[in-house]
Amino acid sequence: MNKEITPIDAATLKLIRVFIEKHGYSPTVAELAKSADIHGNAMCERLARLLAKGAITKTPRIARSIRLA
Repeated sequence: MNKEITPIDAATLKLIRVFIEKHGYSPTVAELAKSADIHGNAMCERLARLLAKGAITKTPRIARSIRLA
C-alpha cells in the first residue's frame, strides 16, 4: 500500500488531533464520522487506511483507542 498521506487522510488526522486537543481523549468512530459529515462505514475505511499507513494506532474492540502515531 502507498504510505503517502492524501488530502483526505490529512483531514481525518486533523479531526483526530483537534478532538484530542479539545477533549483530552480520543474520539469514537461515530464522532469522527459526524464531524466529517460522512457515514460511519466510510470513516472506518479511512481509519483502516491510516492504520495501514502507520499514521494512527487503534486497539481492536476498545472504545476511544485511536491515537496519532
